Amino acid sequence: MIGPAYKAVAERYAKDEAAVTKLSEKVVKGGGGSWGETPMPAQASVTPAEAETLVKWILSLQ
Repeated sequence: MIGPAYKAVAERYAKDEAAVTKLSEKVVKGGGGSWGETPMPAQASVTPAEAETLVKWILSLQ
């Protein structure tokens, strides 16, 4: 397994009002260091609007 479970992400960011923006940018641009050493690759084919939809769905899983 690489990366956290979606529910773990939802729990971590439940009270973060800027989470949708921050996480949407990470989906598109990639990122690392938040959940360990393995970086999340950029998803350049995902539009910012699609990333926002995905992040909102993940955050709804609390």
